[in-house]
Amino acid sequence: MDTFVIAWVMLLLFAMFNNYVMYRLLKQRNRTDLMWVSVVSTVIPVALFAFWPGAITLMAFPLIQSVGMLVVMRMVHR
Repeated sequence: MDTFVIAWVMLLLFAMFNNYVMYRLLKQRNRTDLMWVSVVSTVIPVALFAFWPGAITLMAFPLIQSVGMLVVMRMVHR
């Protein structure tokens, strides 16, 4: 398999897993209205990798996802 295909598969699998985890955390606290933050923090790096495929945009995924989860956790604890 091509490394580009492997990168796409891993990116999409991690995106689905991260959104699932965030959904479960928000559902326990009855705050699923904040799910949009997780979706946006997933769409941005996927779009970046789609338009400019490369190592830098691929490495931006965990950074943006972490910032999104931090924002959600801070909003939940208010």
